Amino acid sequence: MGFSKTCLLLAISASLAAFAVDKRQIAYLMQTREFVSSLELYQTYAKEIQKHDFEVLSQLGTLILEEGLRSDDPEKQLISMFGASMAGFSSVGILEAGINSRDPQIQIAAMHLAGQFQDDRCDQLLLKAMSSEFLPLRMEAGYLLAARKHRSAVGHIEALMYRLPPQLRVYFPEFFALIGTSDAIGVLRKLMEDPQLMVRVASVLSAAMYQRDDLLPTIRSLSTHLNVAEQEACSTALGYLKDSKAMAQLKKLAKSPSTNVQLAANRSLYLLGDSSVEHEIFALAKAKDPFAISVLASIPGSEDLLAELAETDDLQVRLNATLSLLTRKDPRAAPHLLTFLCRDSRDLGFQPQFSVGSSLRAWKVIPSIAHQKDKQAMYDLSAISMNLREVMLKESLELPEPVFLRLAAHIFASRQNDLIPLLVSLLQNAQSPNAIALLQQQATKPGAPFIRTYCHLALYRLKQQGPHEHFLRDWMEHQKKSELIRFRPMLTRDQKMSDAFDLTPEENSRLLIETYQAFAERNDARSIDTLIEVIKEGNPKNRPALAGLLLRAIQ
Repeated sequence: MGFSKTCLLLAISASLAAFAVDKRQIAYLMQTREFVSSLELYQTYAKEIQKHDFEVLSQLGTLILEEGLRSDDPEKQLISMFGASMAGFSSVGILEAGINSRDPQIQIAAMHLAGQFQDDRCDQLLLKAMSSEFLPLRMEAGYLLAARKHRSAVGHIEALMYRLPPQLRVYFPEFFALIGTSDAIGVLRKLMEDPQLMVRVASVLSAAMYQRDDLLPTIRSLSTHLNVAEQEACSTALGYLKDSKAMAQLKKLAKSPSTNVQLAANRSLYLLGDSSVEHEIFALAKAKDPFAISVLASIPGSEDLLAELAETDDLQVRLNATLSLLTRKDPRAAPHLLTFLCRDSRDLGFQPQFSVGSSLRAWKVIPSIAHQKDKQAMYDLSAISMNLREVMLKESLELPEPVFLRLAAHIFASRQNDLIPLLVSLLQNAQSPNAIALLQQQATKPGAPFIRTYCHLALYRLKQQGPHEHFLRDWMEHQKKSELIRFRPMLTRDQKMSDAFDLTPEENSRLLIETYQAFAERNDARSIDTLIEVIKEGNPKNRPALAGLLLRAIQ
């Protein structure tokens, strides 16, 4: 009898031992970086408790991100920073590891992530970065401190400015204008008297950009100087700051021998309510001045002239006229947009060009961009050109829907894969019956797997009926061993069309990430199961990015 009881107790104990998974064992395997084993054990544990344990998953995702950022592999570090960004994860340890990295791109990415969080510890990281040996990191930290209006920003930025060669001061006026405190404006006023011409010009334009109208007396005084760059910058600033007291001076500047000064002064007079100067701006545009054509974007009634200029054979004129016509939301821009949106054998690229006073901007067409890379060391022409094409596509959404859908259909037909992610996103956000119909049509497009997959993804997000989830799960299964992340080149602040900063994956990487992200956003048990499985079974290089998505899914 005793023997039978002993056997029964042993059997029960064995059964319980086989059934119960100790969370401490999962944690131990995590801490020893045995991520596959810990995930396998976690999956068993989740089946036993019949739900997910978000505390355990949070620990797991955090450890994967931290392990990636402390790796010696720069690529793994950058992917980990990207994962932390997707998760909205503000671990100071992770950010500090990124800022201390030897790779400049990782440092800048970590700096940007630190700037997203209003946290005293992040402020300390930004202040620490101001002493970095890497100048772009110090500049980015200075910008972020200025944007946060940190109490120590002026002192740190001014100290950095005076440690650098005088010609680099041109980058600093914006920081002080952005801060806007009395001591910052005092420094900016001094920079308006700097011996370097372009520092004075940058100071005037920064004051205008951030509406620092307390500097108007100084700007009026500078506008009387003989240098055309100063005259142009001051003319622009007086208009943006709505200085009606300067109208007499602007009328004098409008008679300058320099067409750039004329244009800047007439634009400011127009902004101040003097519509009689329109014909002067129109005359310069008719003479095919690219800056005047760009200025017409802000003048109602210029559409007919812009449409005429967009028909010219000169690609420079046609591009600037098309961009201004697009800003005016005129559908006559559409046929010409395709010339610049769709890449063909000409391999056109685009480069910004600025007037001598830096207050006027136009665009220059660069033929055969692939052959220009070595000749244009100042610019990453491919990245800048891609940025402009994306801006054009976004703004084309403001055209009448039938016009936009015709553009979209042409982009699909010509398989402009680099524009497909943005185009599909725009169609998805439109959510109109015609936009959804176009997505459904392209989801069955033969011979274009990239387009098909993106359209299925959009339709899945829109919760449209159809085999979209099944298609995506099957596609993810075939892709899980592939390497997830390849990033597009980053642009500096002065090269971008907006102030947004992004680590932007290349097209194929972006498709896979957005697919995983769509499942993560569902925030249900099956989606979490999918992410856990792909972290366990997929390419190890992908783990930090997927860990970020897992953390996002359980928030």
